[in-house]
Amino acid sequence: MVFEDIVGQEHITKTLKNQILSGKIGHAYLFCGTRGTGKTTCAKVFSRAVNCLNPKDGSPCNECEVCRGIIDGSIMDVKEIDAASNNGVDNIREIRDDVRYVSTNAKYTVYIIDEVHMLSAGAFNALLKTLEEPPEYVIFILATTEAHKVPQTILSRCQRFDFKRIKPSDIILRMKEIAHGDNLTISDDAYDMLARLADGSMRDGLSILERVVSACGSSVTSKDITDTLGISSADSVFAITGSIINGDIDGIISLLDTILSDGKDIRVFMDALIKNFRDMLICKVSDNPDSILDYTAEDMVKLKSLADKMTFEKISHAAAILSDAQADTKWVKSPRIIYELALIKISKPEFDDSPAALFDRITSLEKKVANGAVADTSSLTDRIKKIEDKIKNGIKVSESPAKNEQHKAEKKAPVRLYRPIPEYELTADNPIVKTAKNWNNISRTMANNAAYLKPCLINRAITIDADGIILLFKREEKGAHDIGVNFKERLQQTFKRASGTEYVLKIAYEDEIQDDLVDFWALPASNADNDNDSNNSAVSADPLENLIENFGEIVEDADESEFIEYDSSQDNFSQSSFDEDSDREEFLEENEISQENENI
Repeated sequence: MVFEDIVGQEHITKTLKNQILSGKIGHAYLFCGTRGTGKTTCAKVFSRAVNCLNPKDGSPCNECEVCRGIIDGSIMDVKEIDAASNNGVDNIREIRDDVRYVSTNAKYTVYIIDEVHMLSAGAFNALLKTLEEPPEYVIFILATTEAHKVPQTILSRCQRFDFKRIKPSDIILRMKEIAHGDNLTISDDAYDMLARLADGSMRDGLSILERVVSACGSSVTSKDITDTLGISSADSVFAITGSIINGDIDGIISLLDTILSDGKDIRVFMDALIKNFRDMLICKVSDNPDSILDYTAEDMVKLKSLADKMTFEKISHAAAILSDAQADTKWVKSPRIIYELALIKISKPEFDDSPAALFDRITSLEKKVANGAVADTSSLTDRIKKIEDKIKNGIKVSESPAKNEQHKAEKKAPVRLYRPIPEYELTADNPIVKTAKNWNNISRTMANNAAYLKPCLINRAITIDADGIILLFKREEKGAHDIGVNFKERLQQTFKRASGTEYVLKIAYEDEIQDDLVDFWALPASNADNDNDSNNSAVSADPLENLIENFGEIVEDADESEFIEYDSSQDNFSQSSFDEDSDREEFLEENEISQENENI
């Protein structure tokens, strides 16, 4: 109701109050900031303050005739417009026409245009001239969450105020005032959780509080919040982080089971886990993380303890893997398996051969060496240093000749993965080739029947062999490849139903069979087709001769003088013939045609 009620925006409310006290009021204001920070509320308070008959220290009294009229809507000189639903040129032209009329009851006519960035280009142009030279009794207040979408010509004509994200301490203080006024009992840990969930938005925090109070009554704890909203507690995040540090795969799977059985959303939990790794990185690199992070004293101690047990490389590697897993699960109906694989990779770096995992393993070895875990460390340290230098310079670690030969042998696709088609059968008429050419339709049908298989089906490159179709994956598509491997039987069943064949659907990396790829679109036709084409070309090109040869009786009947005529009077068909005399009268002989042409 007054400027003092607006939380966390003292730098703005103080300026506006000074303008009102000094009488130096601008004609156009732009309020920018994220959702729930008080932009529209501040605009409404300001619209009453500039028209108030008895302002109190720059704030409206809310008791005079004008203030009460604006609050109850009886005074129409303060107009709030939603630009999201009124974003056309005609809507702004109405405003442009209305500003010519003087205010009826208030000193100023105030236009509050919310979400102004939603206006069209034409609407902005229509508003431009009015903003540039408005009447003295008109004030425009534009509010937006995306100031970069507002044209510079509009920005330059407004006084801009940027609303900050509200601090958790300010959110908690305001919530305590509201709880006291409504006789609510809220625990301190619940206040902290509500402030974190609000994420800088006072409105979001109050909405969450209202929802929890509706579900749990006047007494609220942090457990009530987690149960009502279906989110995971900090203890669950800390517990799974501890299992990752200890390499306890059984503990990770068990914790995920518990989270899912409690009805929690695994995607929301993974967001919290990624944020936890980010906070651990801050603990690693910052000298004063307490001033940056918003945790209780107890949780901050736990976070620092976990951060001390992990290297910077391991924390960075964990955050990267979980972010990649989030991208892989975008189109998957059941993301659990992808997240489980990601967590296993984090807890067991030896299962991952990526450069980030190698850095993690090398750093762990260095830490063990520094702590004296290995007796003879000189040669080991030198070897690690060399490997580390090579990786940093982008050079792959060289392998022994025996390993290179073994790698080449492994690279050659085994028989069970690729069985070549005999060259004489590799034609466009081969049923496998026809099935492959129809892969787009088949894959769409399969994806519609099993949406969680989309990552390994849609826009997937394929090749063929004697057994059927082979799905090809790049090495960086490991997530999609693993989905196909784990659901291979389901893929096979869906493929048989969608294609109507008994062919096999295989899965392979491109580099495994890159020497055996078949370009089935460029295959020639079979010899039988070529023979048919040559036979067809030998047939006479004269259609009348073909008709006489194959359907002679039809041609003979067409030469007869009889035809079938519809008798509308008797509603049936009857036969009749041309009268020979009428034939002679109706049709001209050749000599008569020549005579007619000469006359013309």
